[in-house]
Amino acid sequence: MKRLLVGLLAVILLLLAGVTVLAFRAVQDTPLVTGDGVLSPSAINRAKTVVRLNDPRRLRPGTQRESRVQAPDLETLVNLTLRRGHATVVLEEGLADLRYTLAVPSSPLGRYLNLWARVAVGPEGLEFHKVRVGSVPIPGPLFRMALDHAIDRSDLAPDIALLRQTVQHIAFVPGELRIRYTWKPEILDSARARVMPPEERERLAAAHLRLVAHMDRSADGRRHAPLADVLGPLLQEAAGTSTGTELGRTYRNLLLVTAFQLSGRNIAQFVPEAAQWPRPRPLTLTLRGREDLAQHFIVSAALAAWAGEPLASAVGVGKEVDDAGGGSGFSFADLAADRAGTRLGELAVSNPQRLAAAVAAGLSDAALLPPITGLPESMMTAEFQRRFGGIGAPAYQRMSDEIDRRIDGLSLFR
Repeated sequence: MKRLLVGLLAVILLLLAGVTVLAFRAVQDTPLVTGDGVLSPSAINRAKTVVRLNDPRRLRPGTQRESRVQAPDLETLVNLTLRRGHATVVLEEGLADLRYTLAVPSSPLGRYLNLWARVAVGPEGLEFHKVRVGSVPIPGPLFRMALDHAIDRSDLAPDIALLRQTVQHIAFVPGELRIRYTWKPEILDSARARVMPPEERERLAAAHLRLVAHMDRSADGRRHAPLADVLGPLLQEAAGTSTGTELGRTYRNLLLVTAFQLSGRNIAQFVPEAAQWPRPRPLTLTLRGREDLAQHFIVSAALAAWAGEPLASAVGVGKEVDDAGGGSGFSFADLAADRAGTRLGELAVSNPQRLAAAVAAGLSDAALLPPITGLPESMMTAEFQRRFGGIGAPAYQRMSDEIDRRIDGLSLFR
């Protein structure tokens, strides 16, 4: 018996030693994928176009279709999905080279978790030819076995099984991914249920009802109202009924339903039952007297609360670039509203108690957005390029820094 216990202890110590060695070799000091990981506005716009062109919701059940996605757009979609870390995708003939880096808290082990894989398409689906975690090589079949095991025991198993039934063919060609599939509406239903599970939809419904009540109250006898007149009481009420991490979730939901309301987009695309939700009385919300600034602010706040600051910033800049190409023109005032909204969305989820304290005494438009005097607007592409040299140019950066300086001066964000 004593010998058995000694042997068991030796095995445990060997396993611990092995895990320790793997940990030291899996985490590294240098990133495999370099760069700041911030997606450019043009990259996000291209990815949005890919999604729009390949939107299968109008297809009849059983319709066969082939989609083609260029490697840069696939890389953008992967990074938008990951939300954390940064990935690169290189597509060759019959092979995909995937690299991923996640910054981890600095420690003696290192600063970055790196993953590299070469993937091919085999008779039974994707095959991992080479896999490396940090400097640790892992046999492809072993990695696939572990991945399948993890999927089978996760709540993703039904979705993955449905996708395997749907996709008939995957091909990697230089610079392009090709997928042939048969459309099944159950995929969309499953995706909606995963993105917005029943309990989350209930929270959104409650947030929507709160928004309707406050908008109806503000609409009494007027058609226009400052955004702060609705948002302030909305956030104050939430702080009185939610605490801790629940408060951050409540703020996030309130920002989302408000963003849908102000942008005019239909939340029923994500929550079908929202088509039956009550609608508020007609009321236009403004920020510093302008409807467009209120829209920019609240949409960016919702994006930041749900998706993180890099995505919200890129979408905000991308909207301005689109406007410069033929819409209302590039506007640094709109960009200021985007950035101020992003800061509010970040604060709502990272430190909801601080936001609750800040709005306890009331909220005004001046507290949400600094003065926009002197911020150039309505610039078409040619004028924008001539005056500021484009996104990232020195003149643009000086104006961008001025916007940040003004926002930093707001007590809400100090």
